[in-house]
Amino acid sequence: MALRSAGTSAPAVAEERAHPIAGHGLTRAAVLGASLAVVAVRRVLDDMARREQERRRAFRLADAERPADGLRRVARGQIDGALEGLRDADGSDPSEAVHEARKSFKRLRATVRLARDDLGDDVYRRENAAFRDIGRRLSGVRDAKVMVETLDALAERYAGELPARPFAGLRAALVREQEAAHEELRRDAATLRDVRSDLEDARARVAAWPLSDGAGHDVLAPGFRRIYRRGREEYRAAAADTNAESLHELRKRVKDLRYAAQVVGPVAPKRVRKLARRANALSDVIGDDHDLAVLREAAAERAGTLGDGELDRLRELVDRRRAELQRKALKGAKKLYAAKPREVARLVERAPV
Repeated sequence: MALRSAGTSAPAVAEERAHPIAGHGLTRAAVLGASLAVVAVRRVLDDMARREQERRRAFRLADAERPADGLRRVARGQIDGALEGLRDADGSDPSEAVHEARKSFKRLRATVRLARDDLGDDVYRRENAAFRDIGRRLSGVRDAKVMVETLDALAERYAGELPARPFAGLRAALVREQEAAHEELRRDAATLRDVRSDLEDARARVAAWPLSDGAGHDVLAPGFRRIYRRGREEYRAAAADTNAESLHELRKRVKDLRYAAQVVGPVAPKRVRKLARRANALSDVIGDDHDLAVLREAAAERAGTLGDGELDRLRELVDRRRAELQRKALKGAKKLYAAKPREVARLVERAPV
């Protein structure tokens, strides 16, 4: 046989013939090299696609990006991220998908607050209400998980003062409620379908947002000033009467400032990015305080799951930790809101295009 006389073994011939591009004069090494090249090209293309998606979804204005273009892109990016996450909400831990989606809704509300003066009050109210209502429909599954995490964190912090497995009955009840909330979300396909449909409708509306396409960053200054001023007012109210409600309102305004500063930060002076970092840290502190307040109420409602003296002990630890967090929160808020609103707004006005 001609192939054997050329020094090629029968198994090698069979292997070459089995390969999809055998018989075209390519050696096995050449075939392997071509395959590796295809894999490398695919990786490069996948990496390029990933970077492009990150660019489109980046929660910030880019250099040389007009505010109108950037705000529409930012809004679409948050909606796309929420849609993607909610498609996976029937997994083993849907609370994480819901948590990420609800954060997207909060970012969206902060975005429309930032653009309120350019959008107009009617569009602002419509979009703010839409994203608020969508978030509320997904609140239960995340809230159940937060209570378990808050109880665990409290028990760990004061482990040296507590017996082994403290508040076990309460924790077991909260875990059952968390699992029930997960199961309800998995069964309630209609809710997820309706939420996704509402988000798709909102995404279509973004293209028609009546933003000033030729305007510079000064168009965002009034919204930024309003966000900062409202937070400053809530800080003063919380400092005068510190309670769960006043701190919760302060936290919402701090989050607005954090997200607005994130959007304009890359094109504004460094001081705006510093505001974003401070607001982020403060939001976490107030959030921990709020979670403890919710846990305190939940424990009272489920007192039958606790042993003798456990409810009083839990309340004492919660109150002690909340006092620490509230002192820290008010101190941080004082620094965050030390400037005058018009001074902060000028930082956005001076941002180049």
